[in-house]
Amino acid sequence: MDGHQKLALQSKQWLLEALFELLKNQTFQTISVTAIADKAGVSRRTFYRLYKDKYDLLDYYSDQCVQRYVSQLNAQNGRQMSFEDIVNLFLNFWWQDRQVVKILIDRGMFHVISTRLSSHSGKLYTKYSAPWHIEGTPQEINFVTAFSFGGLWQLLETWLASDEPVMPEQVAKTLIASMQRLGDVGNFTAYMTQDETKKPFQK
Repeated sequence: MDGHQKLALQSKQWLLEALFELLKNQTFQTISVTAIADKAGVSRRTFYRLYKDKYDLLDYYSDQCVQRYVSQLNAQNGRQMSFEDIVNLFLNFWWQDRQVVKILIDRGMFHVISTRLSSHSGKLYTKYSAPWHIEGTPQEINFVTAFSFGGLWQLLETWLASDEPVMPEQVAKTLIASMQRLGDVGNFTAYMTQDETKKPFQK
């Protein structure tokens, strides 16, 4: 990487950090490109050389997150991860970015990030194995990823919206305990068909 490329990457990061700093006191809609560029100490011309618009900054952040998350998955050296492994990796990953996530939630922009990140879910599903993954059609895999990733994004938003979020270990412990109660699909089905389990739901 030459000096020009390094400067371009540094400028992209400065602009991203400037946006997050401005979001602490303003809504995304009221922040102008000029304000972002001024805060970052670069020109508007530099901004538009690196980004299409201010939404492109959020896409850049999302793509950075995917790259970092994939790096952590690759560090597992191809071993099949358990539900507990994946929960802990996911929660600890986002704990590191909790301040940025909190800003995005407070400003009503978290959905932009989660939508962008969800677009990568199919590739992650097929590339990295997990015990509950199925071999299915693209549509079937879309159903599974929509269910699993949708739940994770909702969890993330609920958890990190708090001014004082609990530690990731506590969240993981709760989720794992819940999944252990469910057990595998066969046991869960058998459990739910027992007469006594139906009674609480009967009118």
